[in-house]
Amino acid sequence: MEAFTDRTLYKTPSKLPPRFIEEIIKEIESCDQKDSVVSRQDVLNKSIRSSKQTWMNWDNWIAGICYNMMISANNGFFHYDLNHFDSGIQATIYTEGDHYDWHTDPLPFEGGKERKLSMSLLLNEEYEGGELELELKPWHTILKPSAGEALIFPAWIPHRVLPVTKGRRISVVAWMNGPHWK
Repeated sequence: MEAFTDRTLYKTPSKLPPRFIEEIIKEIESCDQKDSVVSRQDVLNKSIRSSKQTWMNWDNWIAGICYNMMISANNGFFHYDLNHFDSGIQATIYTEGDHYDWHTDPLPFEGGKERKLSMSLLLNEEYEGGELELELKPWHTILKPSAGEALIFPAWIPHRVLPVTKGRRISVVAWMNGPHWK
């Protein structure tokens, strides 16, 4: 039998259609982009995280797509006790030299909820570098998903985005929370 901690990475089996991806990118580009920050205290530290980001409400149509991907992954693979998104949906744009150093996502929230699942939905392929690296002990896994493919993993897994060396990497990230682990 597979152990709870062995279920570490889910890749969506299908990709979003190009037209959906184009519309998501248009919506992201129409939003006000700000420098990405580290932590809930909005700390700007470009040695840890360098990119631009914007936030979309959890009831945005893009969030609906993310929600369905995450619930499907949870129902078929993770089997966690989940409630809903813990915050808005974050869209991130990385350009040449941008990166996000090692971090985890399991932030505790009000009402006894904590992040349990993280998702990164890649929207384009016209860039070099910018791979997502996960620390899946005893090894590291470096991934570069196709446009429209989402990677879903437990929020406690250390991960990072390697520096983009050419082009522009556009992604949408989301987190789902649930009650404290039992």
